[in-house]
Amino acid sequence: NEVTPGEEGLLYISGPSVFLGYWNRPKENAAAFIKRDGRRWYNTGDVVREDHSEGFVYLGRRDRMVKRRGFRIELDDVQSGLYRHKGLREVAVIAVPDPDSSVKIIAYLSAHDPDKKPSIIELKTFCYQELPNYMSPDVFIFLDALPRTSTDKVNFPALKAAFLEGK
Repeated sequence: NEVTPGEEGLLYISGPSVFLGYWNRPKENAAAFIKRDGRRWYNTGDVVREDHSEGFVYLGRRDRMVKRRGFRIELDDVQSGLYRHKGLREVAVIAVPDPDSSVKIIAYLSAHDPDKKPSIIELKTFCYQELPNYMSPDVFIFLDALPRTSTDKVNFPALKAAFLEGK
């Protein structure tokens, strides 16, 4: 459904420069494209708000994909890689704006044994072995437990807010 100016909504684009679709992936195509008024529209996954003076204001993504140094990174893939570390009990990965690389990847972690947390060097080495270099987190922060929502999901907005506030 269309939203009125000032409301948050997903950004859809259409036109001759929009790619034709994912090769041999009908499920992804069905999820990414819609037909409206005889035109084919692509769901970018970006959440925007239309502002009369600024145009479309980017607010974030509906999924957890970010773009850094020209690479698209699914933050859940970074989390999955970190979960393979035997010493980690919980992992949450967020991205925050960074002037040098467009985004900085932050990994919040809790260890199985709080007295035997992996070192930053150990985590960097592990990421080097498990993830492409561009997906490696820039910052590792240990917590006793990750914050949860009322439905017991990791509270990603709380983690991002805490990081941006310097807590």
